[in-house]
Amino acid sequence: MNQTPTNALDRRALIRAAALAPLAAPLVVGSAKAQSASGTRPTPPNARMRVRRLTWAGIEVELGDTALFVDALPVDAQAGDPADLLATTKKPAALVTHRDNDHFSNAALRTILGESGRLVTQAETVPWIDTRGLRVQGVAMWEPVFFPVWGGDLVAFAVPAVDGFGAPQSSWVIDGGGARIFHGGDTQWHGRWVDYGRAYGPFDAAFLPINGARINAGRVVDDGIPAVLTPEQAVIAAHRLGARRLIPIHYGQPDPPGYNEIDHPLDRLKKAAQGVIPLTILGTGEWTDIAGGGRCENG
Repeated sequence: MNQTPTNALDRRALIRAAALAPLAAPLVVGSAKAQSASGTRPTPPNARMRVRRLTWAGIEVELGDTALFVDALPVDAQAGDPADLLATTKKPAALVTHRDNDHFSNAALRTILGESGRLVTQAETVPWIDTRGLRVQGVAMWEPVFFPVWGGDLVAFAVPAVDGFGAPQSSWVIDGGGARIFHGGDTQWHGRWVDYGRAYGPFDAAFLPINGARINAGRVVDDGIPAVLTPEQAVIAAHRLGARRLIPIHYGQPDPPGYNEIDHPLDRLKKAAQGVIPLTILGTGEWTDIAGGGRCENG
């Protein structure tokens, strides 16, 4: 049987590749033009993540053209919240950790997102929230979500948390501009802090609840076990995450019936953090710049 020499096959392959090259080139150019026409552009290389503390457990993360709100609530004029707390000039999007009304507000999200903004939450939470007028994307735990969709200003990952009422809840890992932060919602203590630190850390800042609330509501009876991290637990959690800085959230508002915050949570946090982890205390509406590599400066 006659066999074609290997070098002859190689020559034929090269000839075919050369003939097809002029046809392939316009396809690549066309793809680049399509991306440019969509308005998507890369985040500037010198961009820095900025974070503003909102009401209660909420934060706003800004980077490039994106403003990402987490657990945003309506502005409370009686509490002295700034009137423009939910305003932004950037493209808005939102994350929610769970269904509770001190973390989820349809009215606040509609104000932030308008008709085109996107709300992202873990898939199990979607059936429990009021989605009217909202564009909602349910995601799996550990699934990367990009903001904007075809861009890369920020990427977020939902990771498991433990809710005081037994409802579905996630925490969020948020990455962008060379920095990475952790938002804990109002999780209870659990044993996965080391896992998150190993998988996603080190974190440049951890936003963790500290009010150690105990609950007497519905079928939940206060038996002495806090439904939210205590200050001492938050310090240990931040340390296990590999966080370079702890920024407390979820403390200091009047207790509704059946919900009891521990006394002096901020004082207890400062005492527990001494020699363990630096703190940044943000008032409502205050910003901080988050820079990768352990630098975190008030802005």
